[in-house]
Amino acid sequence: MMKWALLGLLCSSLAIAGTQAEEAEVVVTINGEDQFSKAVKDSEFLLAEFYAPWCGHCKSLAPEYEQAAKMLKESGSKIVLAKIDATEDDNKAMSTKFGVNGFPTLKIFRNGNLDKPADYGGPRDAAGIVSYLEKVSGPPSKELKTKEEVAEFKAAHDPAVLGAFSGADAKEFKAFEAAADGLRSDFDFAHTFDASLVEEAKKAPAVVVVKSYDEPLVVFEGKFGDAEIAGFVEESTTPKLVEMDQSAKNKKALNRIFADQVKPKLLALVSKDAKNEKKFRDILTQVSSKRADRFNTLWTDPSANPQVAKYFGLEDSELPAIAIHDAKNDGKYFLKNAKPGAVNKWIDDFEAGKVEKFIKSEEAPKDNTGPVKVVTANTFDEIVLGGKDVLVEFYAPWCGHCKSLAPIYEQLGEKFADNDEVIIAKIDATANDVPSTKFEVKGFPTIAFVSGPDGEITLYEGDRSLPDLTTFVTMKIKDSKAAKAKLTEAGQAGGAEEVSKDEL
Repeated sequence: MMKWALLGLLCSSLAIAGTQAEEAEVVVTINGEDQFSKAVKDSEFLLAEFYAPWCGHCKSLAPEYEQAAKMLKESGSKIVLAKIDATEDDNKAMSTKFGVNGFPTLKIFRNGNLDKPADYGGPRDAAGIVSYLEKVSGPPSKELKTKEEVAEFKAAHDPAVLGAFSGADAKEFKAFEAAADGLRSDFDFAHTFDASLVEEAKKAPAVVVVKSYDEPLVVFEGKFGDAEIAGFVEESTTPKLVEMDQSAKNKKALNRIFADQVKPKLLALVSKDAKNEKKFRDILTQVSSKRADRFNTLWTDPSANPQVAKYFGLEDSELPAIAIHDAKNDGKYFLKNAKPGAVNKWIDDFEAGKVEKFIKSEEAPKDNTGPVKVVTANTFDEIVLGGKDVLVEFYAPWCGHCKSLAPIYEQLGEKFADNDEVIIAKIDATANDVPSTKFEVKGFPTIAFVSGPDGEITLYEGDRSLPDLTTFVTMKIKDSKAAKAKLTEAGQAGGAEEVSKDEL
């Protein structure tokens, strides 16, 4: 499934591995876990960019990242910006450890702590990077000293997390600060040492969440520990019905939902001007509450977010709709032209296994004799998993890297056009579902080789040049021949054994 998720960037100056450059780098280049560990431990605040040299987004970010590092250095900031080539062998294990699944991935490390990095969630231009970093590198909670400051804070943030305490040395305030530090990338925290300024607090110590949705005011009740306060903030700020937008109230919940690969996602696609919009909202809110143990429930307005309907292959004439995506089998299920009263019955039918899985597929081309075979979802098993060696490219028509690769890939197809042992193929992964869960398409283009004899899948991670691709395919064909020979030899040995037993 398409990844919905949002990443960021940054850098500063540092000397690494005992080499003394004539002029210190503003963005520190790190290679290897030892260098990285030292850089983090020597820094109060370090932003690490994990990148790939071939990544277009990384190339676009590079000058902004460099400029941000210069701006921070000139201002005297102690914030360090670093970059790590995640494709280098010395950095691969480290990249896996920190959950690098795409490029660029930016992680924030504070106070020399390697164990709990935070995701960077800010802009990607130099000024935006600097502004965001200065915000998240400062105190985790802002002190408010007047009623006007409290009112301004509540007006500026939705949700707003406010604490009232007896003083800066109070253990309850220390716990609040620790909770705020862990959640500062997702929420805005403020505090006061005069409880009378926060009418919702009434007395100190107190922590309240003020928001415009669901319950407008939620007051913390429980032990004043950092874990307890953090849990309260996350729970009380999560909307009952999570919407697919970039607002602060939904961002944390969306990250959690899309990290969950167990529970199916249940999504309502209902435009704000639909006549039954309120009824749909009421029903989906109930579903979110009553079936929370079995579904992650989401809401989107397809008129504001048309890419979601396009991803599912839904036409405007089929809306409003309820969709379920089951990540375990990459299954998509639909209730098209939905009516509010039919939603719960349809979900019951899904859980009973009565709803048919939908596979989005283009029509197979009538003429598929070109050097690169066009694959659709309906022809995937026949062409890609049909028993031959196959190099298949999963691409998106809008992807710049895919467009650059297209003429090279066509030449590759021509090179192997007369070779009956291999098929060079491609599939538009935005217009077709990938019917097999054996393939993980996390970005475009994704290129994989399927070995005919044993069905083994090898992702291609080399340079996308014609010579390198040719070498890769040639070597994989050779490996397949060896595997096929072993299978034949094993089969003949098994046959001889059977003959021997029969003779006995």
